[in-house]
Amino acid sequence: MTWKLFIDDDRDPHVTVDDAAWRRNAGLPDLPPEACSALGEWVVARTVAEAIDRIRERGVPAFVSFDHDLGPGTETGMDLAKAIVEMDLDDPCIPDGFAFEVHSANPVGRRNILHLLDNYLGFRAAEARPR
Repeated sequence: MTWKLFIDDDRDPHVTVDDAAWRRNAGLPDLPPEACSALGEWVVARTVAEAIDRIRERGVPAFVSFDHDLGPGTETGMDLAKAIVEMDLDDPCIPDGFAFEVHSANPVGRRNILHLLDNYLGFRAAEARPR
């Protein structure tokens, strides 16, 4: 089952992830990656726990749009990124073609999520190549 996940604690219910103005304000291209249109509706999670529950129900999504700062608690989008990596290390579950974006306004948090997932996915691809 393919699907896409949007994790953000403070999403305006009147704005969609596909809204060009919202995406521009979040520092993203005006349009989501073209592949997103074939993945169905966005599933919204407000917390890491909620996102992990959805992943346990549906499997790892084909696309994730991460926020970093998730409210007054200590959990962050980085915690979700780490959880996805740990799940995949335990039992490969990240789907082929997995993609993500980070819409956080927190520049350090954005960079941390990007680096973790880019590095892990690069490692995973290198490990899959025949030697």
